[in-house]
Amino acid sequence: MGKEKTRFFCKNLASNQSLVVVDSDCSVSLVHQSGDPPGVNRINASLNGFDVELLPSKGFSIGQVFRDGKPVFWNPPIGICDPDTLDLFSDEIAINGTPSPGFTFLKTFCGGIEFYGLRNWGMPSVDEKTNFHHPIHGETSNIPVDHCDVEINDREIRLSASFIYREFPCKPAGTWYLKGRELFEVERRVVIGRNKPQLQIIDRIKNIRNKPLRPDWGYHITFHPSDGSQLVIPSASAENRSGNTVPGSFDRWSPATNNKMREETGIIHKGLKTKPSDFGNLGYALVIHPENTGCKISFPVSPYFQTWFCKGGAQSKEFTRVSDGKALYSRNWDGMGIEFGSSALDHNGNTDMSVPGEVPLDPGSSIEIPLVIDFADGIELQQLSEEIRKINENRVLLSSKLPELPYITSRIVEQ
Repeated sequence: MGKEKTRFFCKNLASNQSLVVVDSDCSVSLVHQSGDPPGVNRINASLNGFDVELLPSKGFSIGQVFRDGKPVFWNPPIGICDPDTLDLFSDEIAINGTPSPGFTFLKTFCGGIEFYGLRNWGMPSVDEKTNFHHPIHGETSNIPVDHCDVEINDREIRLSASFIYREFPCKPAGTWYLKGRELFEVERRVVIGRNKPQLQIIDRIKNIRNKPLRPDWGYHITFHPSDGSQLVIPSASAENRSGNTVPGSFDRWSPATNNKMREETGIIHKGLKTKPSDFGNLGYALVIHPENTGCKISFPVSPYFQTWFCKGGAQSKEFTRVSDGKALYSRNWDGMGIEFGSSALDHNGNTDMSVPGEVPLDPGSSIEIPLVIDFADGIELQQLSEEIRKINENRVLLSSKLPELPYITSRIVEQ
């Protein structure tokens, strides 16, 4: 069985002849969710108890995924915003009472899988030559896509979209994501298997400038936690990003003792182990919930990789709106996940030196980055967990040291 592509125009529901594609056991629909800004819509794909949400207004990020009614990704602490009115380069967010340029991104942090970069994927930085203030995690996760192509066949549901990454000015006149010289084209394919519970996300970054460019890319993937959930990584070493010693049970999530105080722990892993896949040898991590359900996520081994555990923070004054002093987040930052990319998150050179860095792309050339999530239960999950446990018996625990940047150290609290 094969079908022609159906194209959804993502911003204006009325511009579509139909808002749903249906085929036997699956459907894909373009919807507006109550409470979202006008013109900000979502795409929902459903297949045999497997539900995948995509966010066209956020670089085609993965929003939530449900498997048999259970959430795979976190319940984010904030809702979605309108990219057309967003000013990523503002100082509208304060950290501990101080306006902090580069952190407006925090009011957009709501995806399950977000793609970052492409001139700066990590913490805020300043270009020494131009004095350009790069915002935390760059701009990609807030660039909207205009349309999405939907294909359904016997094997899979395939959704595809793309956007242009530009050399955005700090003070753009008009819509920010349409301003500046074109640098990269980003294409995303999301593939949902019909014959097995698997989700693939394949990103292609193409240099569309007339000179070599090095894309500085990264990802943040945040899973739904419950008391006792584990996130385990087979690695040769682990170190605490805060510079403190590695805490006990650093791969296990537990609720905050005080919801008004946010606690975050970042553990940097090096020497990641790999397994064969349809995309070659990929690194992998395992999410295990107390009821013995979970998933394996596979990804390219990159120079920087950390696990991220966060909890608490509802109504905290750590992050506030400068305009009225009110807390930015009304819900807890309850999540656990992985954060990885082509350079050091903190711009301190703390990367796995055995992993080659990204080389510049020649004009017209591209790289492809695959992510694969396989869902596992019971015996399969136990076997994978035991495999990682044996690998990690010889893992070395280290300490790292952050650069003297107060906006970083204020975010990291020992568990």
